[in-house]
Amino acid sequence: MNAPTAPVSHHRPTRLHLPLHPSASWGVPVVLAVLFGGWLMFVDHNQGSTIPAAAILGVVSAVVLGVLCYALGSKTPGMMPEIRAVLYGTVLGCAIGFLHSVSGGSVYRSSGIGLGAGIAMALTSFYVFHVWKERPPA
Repeated sequence: MNAPTAPVSHHRPTRLHLPLHPSASWGVPVVLAVLFGGWLMFVDHNQGSTIPAAAILGVVSAVVLGVLCYALGSKTPGMMPEIRAVLYGTVLGCAIGFLHSVSGGSVYRSSGIGLGAGIAMALTSFYVFHVWKERPPA
């Protein structure tokens, strides 16, 4: 015969929530801005632009992206997940589309690539915000 079994427990494992270091609120946008600006300078210079012109474009773009990322990270945690996901997707889509445009792509192709990247980011962040949100204990 079958051996008796213990009752099955459907206990959800607790999630480990590590507090972020306070410098992460500005550190992550700075790192993203530096990487984006450097990549943009490299691409723009390879397309025939002079080094000072590429540097100006890269620095201005890095500042704009850094400010947008900081604003998203600090102002949106209380928003609805759907709105947050759309904002994250919009910023990424614009950044990727602009990079492709600087690399010599046509307006339609750059817009399509930016739109695709933005939709992918919006869907991914929507999933993450809904799956990883705090739920009350059952």
